[in-house]
Amino acid sequence: MITHPVETRFSSSAYAAYLTGYSSHIERRFSALVKEINPDVVHHNNIAFLGYGILEKRGSYLNLYTAHDYWLICARVDLMRTGSRICERGPCILCPLWRRRPPQLWRYTNAFKKALQAIDILVTPSDYVRKRMSMNLRIKSVTLPNFVPKPPRRIRRSGFSDFFLFAGHLERHKGVLELIELFNRIHGETNANLVIIGEGSLKEKLCAFYEANQLEGRVSVLGWVDDDLRYRLLRDANALIVPSMWPETSSLIAMESLSVGTPAIASNQGALPEVVGKLDNKLIYNSISELRQILLAFDKRAYPRKTTKAVYERYFSPPSYLHKYLALVNHETKVG
Repeated sequence: MITHPVETRFSSSAYAAYLTGYSSHIERRFSALVKEINPDVVHHNNIAFLGYGILEKRGSYLNLYTAHDYWLICARVDLMRTGSRICERGPCILCPLWRRRPPQLWRYTNAFKKALQAIDILVTPSDYVRKRMSMNLRIKSVTLPNFVPKPPRRIRRSGFSDFFLFAGHLERHKGVLELIELFNRIHGETNANLVIIGEGSLKEKLCAFYEANQLEGRVSVLGWVDDDLRYRLLRDANALIVPSMWPETSSLIAMESLSVGTPAIASNQGALPEVVGKLDNKLIYNSISELRQILLAFDKRAYPRKTTKAVYERYFSPPSYLHKYLALVNHETKVG
C-alpha cells in the first residue's frame, strides 16, 4: 500500500476548515494527487477538517463517501440536540452555539450542495444511517456494514468472573450513568458484577457514585485499557452492554464482542439493533426496565461461543466486508 500524507501548513488549518468548509492547501494537494495517480475510485472517509471541496470530482473516477458519522447533515456530527434528544430537523444555526462553537454557515451555500451532488455513492454502515441521510440528501446510497479485525488467536483470562461489561466513552450520551444506577438498584437481585472500561468526563462521577453507594467489589471502573485486556474482558464477560442514548451509526465494540463469542445487549438506538439483532433480537431493549429484565434473566449458555462467532464471520469480518465492497465497486464502475 502506498500512502500520500498531506501535511497542513498551519496548526489552525483544521479550525479554518471547520469555519469555512474550505482548505485551499488541501484542495491543491488533492488535485495534484488525482492528476498523478489517475484513480478509478476515490473513497472519502472522515473529511470534516479537510474541507468539502475535495468531494468535487477532478476526473471520471467513481466518487464514494462513507458516512462514519452524520457530518454531511449535522454540524455536531452526532445528530443530538441539547440533553439526550435526537434531532429530527437537520442542520440548524443555533445547535453549534449551544455547544459554544461558531455556526457553519457554509452548510447553507450552493457550493456545499454542489459538492454533495458530486458523490456517486453514499456508503452507510447501517440501514438506519442510510434512511436518516436520505431525509436530507438526494444521493444514491447503499448499506455496507462495518467490520473489525479478527481477534487474537489466544486470549488469556481476564481475572474477572460473572460480570457484564461496558466499554466506551464515559459520556452522558453513551448511557453509562443510567447503567451504573441500574446496577445499584439490582445488585441485591443478582450475583453478576459490572466492569466499566473507557475514559471520559464522567469517570470521576462514576467512581464517586459506586463509592457513595458501597458498590466496591460489584462495580469496577478500570479507565483506559490496552487492546490485550480489552479482548480478555470481552471474552470473559457474560455479555457486553451498549446502553447508548444517541443514534449510533454502527458499533465496533459490539462487533468485537461477537468476534470473541460474547453476546451484546444494546438499546434500541440508531444502528445497534442491526448489529445485536443478528444474534438475537431479544437482546435489544427499549427502556431501562426492559434492560433490568434482560440482565436478571440472562444466561450466557443460551449463546454458544461458536454460534456467536459465526455471526461475526458472516456479517462483520474483514473477508465479509471486502467481498461486499469489491462487488459494489465492480458493479458501479461497469455501470458507469
